[in-house]
Amino acid sequence: MDLLDCHDLKQHVDAPTRKTHIIDWIVTHESTDLVYDILLNDYLRSDHSAVLFSLKMAKPSKQKKHVVRRNLKEVNTDTFRAEAARRLLDPPVSSDPVRHYDSTLSTLLDEHAPAKTKLIVDWPSAPSITAEVKYTKQLRRRAERKLRTSKLVVDRQIYNKQMEHAQTLIADAKQSHYSTKICETTSAKTLFSTVNDLVGCSSASPLPNNIDPSKLSQAFSDYFHNKIQTIRDKLDKIPHQNSETSPAFTGTPFTHFQPLTLTDLEKVLKEMTLKTCDLDPLPTQLYSDCLPELLPSILKIINTSLQTGTVPNSFKTAIVKHLLKKPSLDPNTLSNYRPVSNLSFISKLLERVVLKQLNSHLLCNNLLSPLQSAYRPHHSTETALLKITTDLLLATDQAEISAVALLDLSAAFDTVDHNILLQRLQYTFGIHSTALSWFSSYFTDRYQTVSIDKLNSDPIRLECGVPQGSVLGPVLITLYTQPLDHILDRHNVLHHSFADDSQLHNSSSPDQSESLLSSISDTITDVQNWMTEIKLQLNSNKTEAILVGTTSKLSKATSDSLQLSDSSVPLSSAVKNLGVTLDNTLSMKQHISSVSRTCYFQLRRIATIRKYLTTDATAKLVTSTILSRLDYCNSLLAGLPSSSISRLQRIQNSSARLALRKKKGDHITPLLNQLHWLPVPARITYKINTLTYKCLHGLAPAYLSDSLSLYVPSRALRSSADSLKLNIPHTKLKTAGQRSFSFQAPSQWNTLPLPLRQQQSLESFKSALKTFLFST
Repeated sequence: MDLLDCHDLKQHVDAPTRKTHIIDWIVTHESTDLVYDILLNDYLRSDHSAVLFSLKMAKPSKQKKHVVRRNLKEVNTDTFRAEAARRLLDPPVSSDPVRHYDSTLSTLLDEHAPAKTKLIVDWPSAPSITAEVKYTKQLRRRAERKLRTSKLVVDRQIYNKQMEHAQTLIADAKQSHYSTKICETTSAKTLFSTVNDLVGCSSASPLPNNIDPSKLSQAFSDYFHNKIQTIRDKLDKIPHQNSETSPAFTGTPFTHFQPLTLTDLEKVLKEMTLKTCDLDPLPTQLYSDCLPELLPSILKIINTSLQTGTVPNSFKTAIVKHLLKKPSLDPNTLSNYRPVSNLSFISKLLERVVLKQLNSHLLCNNLLSPLQSAYRPHHSTETALLKITTDLLLATDQAEISAVALLDLSAAFDTVDHNILLQRLQYTFGIHSTALSWFSSYFTDRYQTVSIDKLNSDPIRLECGVPQGSVLGPVLITLYTQPLDHILDRHNVLHHSFADDSQLHNSSSPDQSESLLSSISDTITDVQNWMTEIKLQLNSNKTEAILVGTTSKLSKATSDSLQLSDSSVPLSSAVKNLGVTLDNTLSMKQHISSVSRTCYFQLRRIATIRKYLTTDATAKLVTSTILSRLDYCNSLLAGLPSSSISRLQRIQNSSARLALRKKKGDHITPLLNQLHWLPVPARITYKINTLTYKCLHGLAPAYLSDSLSLYVPSRALRSSADSLKLNIPHTKLKTAGQRSFSFQAPSQWNTLPLPLRQQQSLESFKSALKTFLFST
């Protein structure tokens, strides 16, 4: 009680709640009179008395709102499809194909499922509560009321039986609902959202509560527009130095797009996820049901755009959604949000068609940067990080330290200059004539509007930028920034890029650390000047730098910061690069700690709903939320000591026990075999050997393939018959050079049986490799 007094708290229960003891409390602040009418009742099935009390609180009012809904369940799909095919078959000669397509389907939808506005009570939904559960809960409450009145033993027995039946029914209903929802989910993103819903955490991006809801969409629109305008105005005032020197295109120009056939269009559609937004005339499910009837009209729209070199105006309007950059950020600060554009389905389909033909031209003419890993086949964040860490580990192996700088751009997608990009496409990438006209049309007269709860802001015309959320946008920004390679090569600085994220690094002896950082600083200054010319802003506040090497070598470095033209960047002990935390000795301890925290958090969340899940549903949930994190970039962990890997193994062990409902002391190997999960060390071996197979068969980036070479014996040996044996380079340090991909790949590859390495396809190799690892 003294503890309560110290904090100005008061305990209100003054009678025993179990035998002669007061062990059930009601605690409030001393100055409040929130609680009154305290009663103790022992009619419940417990050895504790039920503590009943009243609160002086107003009952929350039911929130009412108007919603617009269509009853799509009443739509006769066959009739709708037939009518859509008939009306789209013969459009008026003078009509715009896109306008005719949209208006026809919108009219048809209004006829079959008219939009109706309803006033509803915004009440929390409980989809797992079925009609049978509701009726059982009514019977339970009825039995409870009777027990309260009569307090007879027979009524207590009836109530207990009714309560047990209700609890069993509720648990069964939740298990059926949760397991069905998880098993029907296909994408990882949707599954994460499903988990949030199941554990009671909203996956929707929060909204500021300090702005009038009716003005919120306009406030977001104004902020997003003003932010870009401010950056552009600032960049326009900086004098240009014309430092860029991009080589001119000398190959066969790309002048026009090839029209598609219906078969071509169907192939492209198979590569896409059919997802619509408010700009589409039909909802997603109805679109999917009617797609065969819609394809001829869609084909005509796309081919007309490709042949005329114009993009329909309706395809250049985006509905922007706000997205909180990190869950931990303050939702009341607009700068913590990023805009993501939602585009109509056919516009994204058109962009994908254009991208396939553009990529074909870029690949045929070898125009893509070899050190750009974003949005390219066989490239990923893992291959990029594997290249970077291999460079750093090999430098460490040579008793050198490395300086690494991670560059951050402010709103890179939104500040791209259209004229500069069009010039780049023409002179650097050889895009001319109708094809260039199409891109010019794509950038001209683009508009966006912010939508929140069906309230739209005023449309804003976009004078610059490429839409985030589009198909072409991410690829166009990599082409826009490609001359960066030439600037960095001029400074003899090693580098790598993933979309608009760039990292520079160079190495030297520890006593040359000041000179090393100075060269990196000069390079960044040159990069910053060039970015200013092309209307990109380098964010010095978010630029990070780190020195990498062994502990003894780092202790000899004399510098503690990277000096830029307008700021000083302190050297960090660890940086997060493409989702992986890299510490200054590349021990990966901080990364493993970060992964452990996240995985155990997810495990605790899954544990709260485990009793409602089947084994299969739990295994799928754990695979998507836990094992995916253990597998992400796990090739970087090859060669680490078992003490580090064992921390991740304990996470997998806990996951297996949770999935199969086993105790902590149960032997783990049979559980992993039952789930068909490779242990963490074997998963790392699996990833390294899979990447090696890809390198040897043209399925990996050249920057990884070039680090491997076939073993050529100096004289005839029995091992000479093994034509797939790789050369293992000489290294000095087990903690550095022997952890690099150039060492780990051949070392692990050479231990595999020759028949396994001779598999003819990637899928057969992966299957045989997994079988081999389970057997060893």
